[in-house]
This record gives sequence, structure tokens and C-alpha cells, in this order.
Amino acid sequence: MRRRPAGGSLPRVMARVILVLDLGSSRLRCALVPLEGGGEPVEAARAPYPVTNDRAGALAHAYNPRLLRERLLRVLAQGAQAAGPGNVAAIAVTAQRLATCFFEADLATLSAGANADTRAVFQGGAMDDARGPLIYRTTGHLPSMLFAPAKYAWWRESRLRTARRIAKTAGLDAWAALQLTGTIAETRLGLAESGLLDVTSGKPAEALLGRLGVPLGLLPDVLPPDAPVGQLTAEAAEATGLPRTTPVHLAGPDSHAAAVGCGAASEDTAACAAGWSAPVHVTTASPAFDPQARTWTSLHGASGRWTVEATPGDTGRMLDSVRRLLAPRASHERFDALAQSAFESGRPVTAFLGPRAIDLSNPGITMGGVLLPAPITHGGLDAADIARAAFENAAFAIRESLALARSVAGAGSREVALSGGMAESAVFPQLLADVLGEPVRVHRNATATGAASLASTPASELAASCADLAANGATVEPGPRSRECGESYERWLRLRERLDALTEEL
Repeated sequence: MRRRPAGGSLPRVMARVILVLDLGSSRLRCALVPLEGGGEPVEAARAPYPVTNDRAGALAHAYNPRLLRERLLRVLAQGAQAAGPGNVAAIAVTAQRLATCFFEADLATLSAGANADTRAVFQGGAMDDARGPLIYRTTGHLPSMLFAPAKYAWWRESRLRTARRIAKTAGLDAWAALQLTGTIAETRLGLAESGLLDVTSGKPAEALLGRLGVPLGLLPDVLPPDAPVGQLTAEAAEATGLPRTTPVHLAGPDSHAAAVGCGAASEDTAACAAGWSAPVHVTTASPAFDPQARTWTSLHGASGRWTVEATPGDTGRMLDSVRRLLAPRASHERFDALAQSAFESGRPVTAFLGPRAIDLSNPGITMGGVLLPAPITHGGLDAADIARAAFENAAFAIRESLALARSVAGAGSREVALSGGMAESAVFPQLLADVLGEPVRVHRNATATGAASLASTPASELAASCADLAANGATVEPGPRSRECGESYERWLRLRERLDALTEEL
């Protein structure tokens, strides 16, 4: 995605665009997506999140809603200025999943949770012990600690006075749309990713929610397909410089928007949105559930389709941690070059730094580290070896996750579509193609493109339009190192099995 030039201003885009507001895991962004002509999305503004502020303990993470609203309006105003307010056809909002918000009866924000919020670990564990199989068969998601019912239970058990004031719950994208329109609403996909939907019927999980103590009245109205949440309030219009008649659409979770932006709407393609994490989605024509509940089952952004999701966990976050550890001042480009320089070293350094195909029914801590020949004074070791091993760890974990998702979906997708920040790496797309032994189609702006498509394309036509979106990708074929990478992957699996046996030592 093109970005604002350093130290300069962004040229005004003189065409009809959709402003995409993306409340991702790492920052807020506003992108301009042309409605016609196939132009590349332009990132017009970005802002860091206000430091999470919650007094509920180390596991609780929630944003300061006042500061978050101010930054949201600021990045939209910058986007509107870049586009020219008269050129903005609509606003599309997408956001990180698992960020649960709670509201009072007057829709004032009681809590704007971040996706790192795990305060409900004990409440979710109790739900899973009592009704885990039923929860998974209904919602397609475990563990419950990540989802709205368990978080609501935490408020009832830990902050009863505040819990009595809770009137609605919704995701962070719905919270953002509320700030712009004064109306709270959700999509079916948003409810599904909050653990509130029966993913088979596509309706709120009324019977299950009753058993979990969640009043059905807490759920916002569900938007009909293609319907906007509403138009801008007078206050939001003044703050952003946009006309009051500007419609605001919910585009759902960012990973699902990215799958649409990659054109992954058929069973031929798997989509991996590799940012802070790297969930792998395989599209299915009907809901498919894992007998062991290791994967998630959810709706697809395109109507009449579902997804099976497996995740390798914090891939991008792990790589960024290694970058800051090895070379705190190095740019991402420099870190890429550092890893690239070690691919021909031949030193068998293997990393186990967290990413792996996670059993989503029972995620937990495992033994990890870096294995290498010792003594290091004999074979040599430098930062480049560790950087390369970290990149390989991420690629190996995505391959393992892809295999798991395909096995549950019963589909052998022909191509993998890669998007997110890791798709912009000079190293990772080729490495992933080599590790998978199959083509990887790279999309560098899939979340913005997908969110704009979800806002501007009728639901009945979205699946067909995904073929055009798929053509926007650049295919990377496996290279000469593919066989060697495949052997390294098998070695990584064998070594990890031995490390897993040591987990009880933690």
C-alpha cells in the first residue's frame, strides 16, 4: 500500500473513493480505495492506540474510549482531506477481532476492550468445562475466555455494580461506527467472531446464550446485507470535514476483510492474513467442524460461504520481538536483509519461538528456544542465523496451520493468498512458497481492498467479484530451495515433538 511520503503531504486523490478505517491490532489506519479504475489503495493516515488502561489486573486490556475516539476522528479527517470530502462515497470500518465492547443504555462506553484482553480466563474455563462441546458445535469457537459471553460473566462476577449498567455488547468495529453515526449495529459475521452466533443457522445463538447467562437483549440489531449502519452525525461530520450524508458500513473483522481482498471466496484458495498473527482461512461451501475443536468455524464475508481457520499464533509479533532484540534500531527492511544473508550459511539453527499450529480448544504455554550446534565457537553463530531461523519458524507454523485447516475443510486449495505486513517483506513471501512447495499469491493491500469491496459490492455479487480481486495478486513460485525447506520443516516437526515432552518442566 502506498503511504504518505516521509515529511511531506499526500497528493489529493481526485476520484471517488471509499475511506477504509482499520482498527487493527497494532494501530489505527485510514486508507483511500478508488471505486473505479483498479487504482492501488493509498494509506492517508495512521495513529498509535492510546495506552490500554484498565484497573482489572494484568490480564485486562481496554482502550481509553475518549482518546480512541479522538484519534479515530483525526485519522478520518486526514483521509477526507487527502481525498477531497466531495470524493468520498462511503466509510468502511474494519477492526481486530476479539475486542469486546460494553455499553450503557444511552450507548455510552463502559469498556472498549482490546483483542489482548484475557481477563475472563477463569469464567471462560468454567464455561468450557461445563458446556465446551455445545459451545463449539454452536459457535464454532473455543476457548470461551476470548469471547463476549465469558467477558460478560467476568463483569457480573467481578464488577457487579458496573455489570448492572451493561445494556449492549459489540465488537470494536461496531464501537467505531457508533462514534460516527450514533447508531449501534452488528453484522452476522461480527456476532460470529464474538461467540454470539449459531454459525450453522446464521442466527443469534439464543438457546446457548440463555444457558450462559447472556440476555438476548445485549445483542445489537443485525444489519441486513448491503445496509449501512447509518450516516454521519453532525458532530462527526464537523470533526472529519465530510458531508453528513456520508454512509458508514461495517466490513467485519480485518482478517475476514483481507480474505475477501485476496479474492479467496472459493474452495480453490486459502488466505493467510499475516500481520501480528497469521490466521489461515480455507473457504468451504458449508460449515465444517473439527472433531477435536482445534480450529474455528465461521462465516465468510461472501454470503453462502464459511471458513475453517487455523492459526499459528503471534508470527509477526514474534518477528518484531526478535528484530528489536537483535538490532533495536534496525528497520524492517534491514532485518529482512539480515535474514536473507544467512540463507546460504548452512548452519542448522532452528527456532521454536512460539508460532505453531495452535490447538484452539486448549492453547497454552509450551517449551521453546533456539537449537544450534555447540560449541558455537566451532561452527560460528551470528545475528543473521537467528533472524533467518525466526522467519523459518513463522513459515513452518503457517504450513502446519494450513495443513490442519485443509484437513478439517476437506479441501485441497490450489493456491495460498498471503496478505498483511509480512506480505510486504522482501524475504517472507519467497520463503513461504519454498516451505509450502506451492505458489503463494501476494496481496499487499488486501484488508483495505476487501473492506471497500464489502461496503460497495452487493452481497449477492461479492463471490463473483472476488475473481477480479484475485487477479490483483502477484504470484511467487517455489524456488530452488523448496526441497531443502521441506526437509527443514519435517526436521522442525520432529524436534518440536521432543521439546513438547519437556513442557512439564516449565
